Amino acid sequence: MASSTVSTQPAKASCAFQPPAPDASVHLDALRGLAAFFVMISHCRESLFLDYRQITEHHWYTALAFFVTNVGHGWVIVFFVMSGYLVGGSVLRAHAAQRWSWRSYLVARLSRLYIVLIPALLLGACLDAWGMHLPGAASLYAGTSGMHHLAYDVRARCTLPVLCGNLFYLQSIILPGTHRFVVPPFGSNGPLWSLSNEFWYYLLFPFLVAACSRSKTWKARLGNLAAVLAWVWLVGPMVAWLVLPWLMGVLILFLPSTASLVRWVRTALLGSAIALVAACMVLEKLYAGYGVDLLLGLAVSALVWSLQGCTAHALPGWYRVVAHRAARSSYTLYLVHMPMLVFLLAFFHLNRQQLQSSALLAGLGLMVALIVYAQIVYEGFEKHTDQLRRWLYRLLPGATG
Repeated sequence: MASSTVSTQPAKASCAFQPPAPDASVHLDALRGLAAFFVMISHCRESLFLDYRQITEHHWYTALAFFVTNVGHGWVIVFFVMSGYLVGGSVLRAHAAQRWSWRSYLVARLSRLYIVLIPALLLGACLDAWGMHLPGAASLYAGTSGMHHLAYDVRARCTLPVLCGNLFYLQSIILPGTHRFVVPPFGSNGPLWSLSNEFWYYLLFPFLVAACSRSKTWKARLGNLAAVLAWVWLVGPMVAWLVLPWLMGVLILFLPSTASLVRWVRTALLGSAIALVAACMVLEKLYAGYGVDLLLGLAVSALVWSLQGCTAHALPGWYRVVAHRAARSSYTLYLVHMPMLVFLLAFFHLNRQQLQSSALLAGLGLMVALIVYAQIVYEGFEKHTDQLRRWLYRLLPGATG
């Protein structure tokens, strides 16, 4: 898409679509960190414990614990909404300031994705290759251990074509002319499915903005609309449907800020949004489906919108540090935890079992190990995203940060 604006008044538009205020940004960082953590914890819980209906002792607190640790898909919807809010906002701000560039945008987005994706795929391949040769690991990697997130043969997905498909974000995409063949996530790394969605949403949104831009000629707008329709045809209904929560995140930018509201109103809005998200998480668990995904997307959008007004309270220093670190490494944690989790299960011969203290201690140990592992990978790769971008901006003429 050529450079254009979304407003005929550049001076005024340059003040629009502002990023969140500092304190609100800290809360959003915490939300991103929580999303990655709860996806990880849902996989840990399922890998160590039998399903709730299979355990022998049922209490309200065990029911609550099983529910809280079993809504991983719901937290992926949280990621989608926040991605739309943050990435979509950057696109709109670039247009409003008349500095939009496809080259700069692709450098920013692809560097962000690949600096973690490539090592995640390579590390996952090594862990899977090692794990499959461990004694007693056959049923785990064959997909017959009882884990719902690993109910497939890992070996069949550790192939070069699947690896290449994941490198080009084709997982979950029904390839044209292949009799509805879908590229699966690589190896044991099932969470890779959502990364494909993210990439295709990044690609779609600039075309969508151009198709709606009044500064474009009608021919240019039709051309971008045709690109949007081609995108829908290519990605298929599942990926196309889940773009709606992503676009809900973008729509937050068009709402008035809650920062000017009186404190009790902001508090009431925030409390209501949290309750709405919790209710939709319950629905997500009981009635999983696209319709519930949309309801959850609306609830998360309301939460992010209400967090914009959280600017008046002094925040503890430890909270800022933890939230910032959790957000910065959330992508790495999301992308690398599953192959390591499966490997640790095989290495220590851990099986699904009833609720008991030994399993709880093992679960705690697994979570600590996965977080430490993710932080090591983060330090080696994702932490250097800005440096990679600056290097690419210097390497590619016309790309600016």
